[in-house]
Amino acid sequence: MYIYDKEKRRIYGQSAAGRKSNIIGLWKFRGVVGNLSDLYDNHYINETHCHVCKNEFKNSKDRCLDHCHDTGMFRQILCQNCNRCDNWKNLI
Repeated sequence: MYIYDKEKRRIYGQSAAGRKSNIIGLWKFRGVVGNLSDLYDNHYINETHCHVCKNEFKNSKDRCLDHCHDTGMFRQILCQNCNRCDNWKNLI
């Protein structure tokens, strides 16, 4: 859905549906495959702690979806620190 009016587009982008649409679009752009709407509703929104370091997410921007860059499959929800470095792979 494309909204031509800038003000309406800004308001939609700040709504829950707009944020969900933007995040799912970003995941598609980065190559994540699967049922992304279900992934957003069941995993991304409900997670409160990083799967690796177990630290609590400070805000919604701290959450990152980790995925395999070869297959595009979802792995887990991580904090930005754990998502930036791959050292956690050695711990598992």
